[in-house]
Amino acid sequence: MGLTKKLQEIADAITADREALLEAVSSLSEAQFDYKPAPDQWAISDILHHLALADEGSGRLTSMMLKKAAEMNIPPDPAPDASALDCLDEFAEVLRTTRAQAPDIVAPRLDVPAQESLAKLTASRARLMANIERLAEYDLSRLTYPHPFLGNINLYQWLLIGGRHESRHTAQIGRVKATENFPKAD
Repeated sequence: MGLTKKLQEIADAITADREALLEAVSSLSEAQFDYKPAPDQWAISDILHHLALADEGSGRLTSMMLKKAAEMNIPPDPAPDASALDCLDEFAEVLRTTRAQAPDIVAPRLDVPAQESLAKLTASRARLMANIERLAEYDLSRLTYPHPFLGNINLYQWLLIGGRHESRHTAQIGRVKATENFPKAD
């Protein structure tokens, strides 16, 4: 089964967010990846590790939701051609103004090379996209799971939050690169 219009739109949105992330780090040296603007701030390699852990979590979540959808005999989406891109609008203020502390499960570990995290991002995205294709036969608004900051959200929202999360950290990478002492390109 192909993607519904709704899921294709979400897949396109999170793909665009991923492409922007990869573009932001595409030509960085190891020194640039590992530069910390301050001792208590993340280096770009830390940000990438955090994103890889979060994306791996999204893959696990969608796998779990596939199993749950089959067990619960979730019906197809009654509006597969509608847009779901606005399904996070109710959280717009919280997402824009809240500086969240990463839960331990997705907190970066010390000294994980950026290239290792980038490879994990590639693998986890492949798993996520494969799961999205399989989830297309279900109404994802009926599948919910608690988010650490937003509470119980449905799977359409979960899929979009992953991309928005990457966008937020792409902006953070831009701020790191703009700091005064950021290493010059080799």
